[in-house]
Amino acid sequence: MTSIEEQIISQIKPFINTGNLQGLKDLWVEYSNYTDFGKEIAWDFVFKKIYLHAALKKQKEICQWLDTIFTQLNPVTQVALRQMFAYARHLLQK
Repeated sequence: MTSIEEQIISQIKPFINTGNLQGLKDLWVEYSNYTDFGKEIAWDFVFKKIYLHAALKKQKEICQWLDTIFTQLNPVTQVALRQMFAYARHLLQK
């Protein structure tokens, strides 16, 4: 059985693959406004997976937008995710 986080990631990845930033923004707002997932969502896990996927696909504009989302995460989550950015920059330049 697939977790809700994995389902969210699989719905977001096509937007990243095609570079559809506006579609991604719209979907993110939809997820942000929808709170009844039936359980607490591990948004840090979702953020990490989609950020690294965007870096892997060389979607710099999407990564820049995700940087703005990062500032909205709580401080503890930000600390936990910080080490990811060096690897993401490596993927973008590779």
